[in-house]
Amino acid sequence: MIVQLEPALENTAHALGYQSAVDFARIELKHRAAQQLAYFRSRVELYEQKYGMSFEDFTQRVPNPDDAALKRFGIFEKEDDGMDWENSVHSMRFYQDQLDALIRGGNA
Repeated sequence: MIVQLEPALENTAHALGYQSAVDFARIELKHRAAQQLAYFRSRVELYEQKYGMSFEDFTQRVPNPDDAALKRFGIFEKEDDGMDWENSVHSMRFYQDQLDALIRGGNA
């Protein structure tokens, strides 16, 4: 795909030492995607430590009110944590896919 960028974008990218504005964008987007990935990975790890299990195990076991590992947590706590944990797992996978695509130089 050929994209025609404003001359100021290309000139500024060159002045900053990049080959092109697209090169600059790819590098910056890799950094941002890596930051987001690290954030969501830390959220997932927080819940894995808190509950002592993976998200998949949590979703299978949370419906059982007699589960010994989960019994000490309140219903609303588990519900809130479960929603945030699920979002974090999906976001982590999304940013990993985006980062992989940017590293390959392909389209996400």
